[in-house]
Parts: sequence; structure tokens; C-alpha cells
Amino acid sequence: MIVFTLTNDVTDDVWVGTAREGLTPEARFKQLQQALPLGIDHAFYRELKVFGPHSYSVELFAVAEDRLELQQLVEEALDTYNGKSLVGITTVLPGATKAALSKPKPKPRPGVGAAPVSSAPASTTTKRTAKPAKEKLATGRTGSAARERAIKAGIEAEKAAMAAAKAKRAQEEADEMKRILASLDARGSTLSRR
Repeated sequence: MIVFTLTNDVTDDVWVGTAREGLTPEARFKQLQQALPLGIDHAFYRELKVFGPHSYSVELFAVAEDRLELQQLVEEALDTYNGKSLVGITTVLPGATKAALSKPKPKPRPGVGAAPVSSAPASTTTKRTAKPAKEKLATGRTGSAARERAIKAGIEAEKAAMAAAKAKRAQEEADEMKRILASLDARGSTLSRR
């Protein structure tokens, strides 16, 4: 299970979605694009109609090993990018059955006045001006829960060591201040006797 982001390069809005094992973020985005003509009412589909699929950058955010980790990663991605959720977005109309979806679509027959059918995919490339890439911050995600725990444990140990060093420094400064005040106090008491 993966978590991915779709960034609208025009508005800088970030959509956070998920995909099951064996499905790449690009393939999931393709599924969403293919569902656009169905007229499903969702904010993402409305935005996709306005800006077109060429306006989106698809990126892998993280890989989850179980549903709990998937949920945590989605929440992290939403927080990180102040994103909008694609979790649960449908790619079929409500009431469509699996049997209806699995029926093969009839192929058009080339005939008089019909254009020949090509098996090559249609090119949807458009010329865009280069937009400066947003700097991505490292998230620390590794895709493995065990590695994540080891990294977090290392970070906690480092934080504890830094806190201990800071406390030691503060104690040393306090001790030095006591010595200085004691020596000043001793000097003051001898001066008053003179």
C-alpha cells in the first residue's frame, strides 16, 4: 500500500491519495483520469476538469506495510503539505456492478467514413513553461516500519544525550556562579572590617 501526492502545478494545491499493492502512483492517477467522464461529483474531479491532467505532478510519498501505518502516513502527508484527501474517492458510478464493469467494451468497426483504429496510445503532451520546482523537505520516511523505529530510537537517544549535555553545562555554570558570588561575598565582608 502506498501514499502518493498529486500537486497541481498551477495552484500548488496538493492532493494526497493511496493505492493498493502493485499499483504505481502514476497508474492510480490514470484511473482517476479515466473516471473523469463519468461525472462523479468530487472536488478533485472538478479541479481536474478545469486544469487538465497535464497540470499535475505525481510523486510517491511513502510505502505502508499495514492499514494502521497507511492511515498514519496519509495523515502525515496531509499535515506536511496542508493537502486535500483523495482517500475513498470513487472511480465508478454508484450502483455499478462488478459484472457490468468487467464486460468488454465493443470495438468500433472500421467502415466507410470511420477513422482507422490505432493501437498506439494518443499523445497528450502539451507545451508548458518551466515552473521553479518547490523545495521538498525530507520526511525521514524509509518505507519500513522496523527501520522507522530504529531511526526514531536513534533520534531519541541523540536528543537525550543533548539534553544531558545541556543540563551538565547548566550545572557547571551554576557552580561557577556560586564560586564567584562566594568569593565576592568574602571580599565584601573583609572590606567592611577595614
